[in-house]
Amino acid sequence: MSAYGGKPALRRGAIGAWVVAGMLLAACEYSGPDEQQPASPAAAATPELRSFEENVDEVAALLGASPTEPGMPSDAEPAGKLSLVLAPGDYLVTGACAGTYGAKLTITGEDGVPELSYFECTDTLDRFMRHDGGPVTISAVPPTGKPSATGVKIQANPDPRASELEDLSDWSAQQLQPRLPGELRGTHRGNTVFRSTLMAEPGTYELHIVCDGTPYARLALATAAGAEIQAPVNIICEGTVLKTPVVLPTEGLDITIDPVGSPSARFAYRLVPEGAATPAG
Repeated sequence: MSAYGGKPALRRGAIGAWVVAGMLLAACEYSGPDEQQPASPAAAATPELRSFEENVDEVAALLGASPTEPGMPSDAEPAGKLSLVLAPGDYLVTGACAGTYGAKLTITGEDGVPELSYFECTDTLDRFMRHDGGPVTISAVPPTGKPSATGVKIQANPDPRASELEDLSDWSAQQLQPRLPGELRGTHRGNTVFRSTLMAEPGTYELHIVCDGTPYARLALATAAGAEIQAPVNIICEGTVLKTPVVLPTEGLDITIDPVGSPSARFAYRLVPEGAATPAG
């Protein structure tokens, strides 16, 4: 789950201007009230110092939860944690933090392999999770202890589009397996013409493409600069991976596909360097 450089020349100019201003002011007396000095950038970036209880309330407000609900921090532990057994399905995991700059969200399933995400406390973090069923542990941990606080919650996925994207990702992974060295891949679902650019170096490749949900589609290939590689041709969409050689004279391959108006059409494609491609079949 995000550094800045200064400009020495601008800083030197600013210092020179202050020296001149200081010389002019030295020649004058000023009897007015002291001017309030602006806060330094470091001070402006420092989180507001609040009590642990106030930070817990802030986390609860961000999550739309009660401070006493499971997944919320407690007097004994500033980190929120959930350990539960879930039915198979799609879920939305949300993490929140307060009193610090950011936190770490960890999701660990039955295989014991943690999935980590880092987020800032200016907003919540939402993570879609497709779960096969069984135990899962979810935690949000601040980099420091109290008074900072973090919390997590989980709910059934409320956005069907996220589930559709995961469906497409699962289907693509099944169709285009195994992954091959140096491959570039993409997916699409919809009923309108779309274009995708795979930024491959010049060379010889093999394009693999599979589609279903429509009887056929029209496929055209060009360089990213617009030079035609393959004029539009019809491809059959029956769930079979089609393979075609591609010679790329310049960087970038543009893939244009027309699904011929079918709303349920879906496509998966990848560009594989010569030598890494599997034999056609």
